[in-house]
Amino acid sequence: MKKFLATISFSIILFTSSAAMAREPATPEFTVQEAVEEALAHSANIKSDKYDVDRTYEIRQFASQNLEFVPEGPASSDVTRPYYALLQADTNWQMSEKSLELQIDKVEMEARKAYNAVLQGIEKEKASEAALRNAERQRTVAYAKLRVGIINKQDMLQAEASVTAAKAAYEENVKNLNDSYQKFNYLVGLYPEDRPVLTELPTFEKIKVDSLDYYIEKSLADNPSLWLAEKNVEIAKTSLKTYDFTSSTRTEPYKAKELEVNQAVTSAADGKEQARKALRSIYYSLTGLEEQYEPAVEQVKLDEENLRIIKVKYDVGMATIMDVTQAETDLAQAKQQLMDLICEHDSLKQTFTKPWADSAG
Repeated sequence: MKKFLATISFSIILFTSSAAMAREPATPEFTVQEAVEEALAHSANIKSDKYDVDRTYEIRQFASQNLEFVPEGPASSDVTRPYYALLQADTNWQMSEKSLELQIDKVEMEARKAYNAVLQGIEKEKASEAALRNAERQRTVAYAKLRVGIINKQDMLQAEASVTAAKAAYEENVKNLNDSYQKFNYLVGLYPEDRPVLTELPTFEKIKVDSLDYYIEKSLADNPSLWLAEKNVEIAKTSLKTYDFTSSTRTEPYKAKELEVNQAVTSAADGKEQARKALRSIYYSLTGLEEQYEPAVEQVKLDEENLRIIKVKYDVGMATIMDVTQAETDLAQAKQQLMDLICEHDSLKQTFTKPWADSAG
């Protein structure tokens, strides 16, 4: 019996150890495109939408078998009912295909933004860590000055407060980075504790738009959400055109059908106008970021050179460790600000390319 129990205990320990080893954080490498492909492959919504395309197609085919002819004007409900059933089934099928397209665009944009969020989080963690290290060294110097009477207790309390604030900022950025990793991991099918290595940095390329008005109108024409709104206008107009005045089972007057057309037309026009304004706003936000890029790059170069000089001076006794720490902090902050700018520009450019994906549900 003891031998049996010992065997069971050993098996449990072995299983637990194996499970623990299997749950060690993985560090797979990802380019942006690889992240997008994995996100698309792991999306349950995309799989569901694909099934819905097949389902609505089968319904559409079934409805077409019940249609004998297409009504050309006002007709009885017995004639219009099969036609409307086919029209609705065909629309539902087209809508399901558009929904799939929207979902694919949405997942791709989510993956790119999640990728960028991790990159930004890494730089923020580095910058806050450098700031914390600088504050701690400043506190050490303050202690030494307090002991010899160079500063008073109030100055010492200020140094302590700076360390407390820097530590809180660092811990918050560590938490935010973990959250960014978890969101990214969920999209690409990794465990929450995994720490993938992102091997590709977004490139900063200015948008090229010869004519903003032309680009906006073309984007509106390609927008699946606006296509759906226009389809609703077509359905409303067809419903009005084939209204059956002789039906005793009418639930709406003709006037209500006219108002339904007006409502659909207004909704479609308003959707276009809102999308037009949003695209113009995004464009000017992008150009604003592009004006900030060169100064941000120059600031990083300046801080890199300053750190190099400070280190040389430190090696020959002409600078203190505090000077080195401050220069390291300045460089880390400059790099973080540049990364934020690049990632924000990249994400905004994706939205400018496919604005419907940013709000697709």
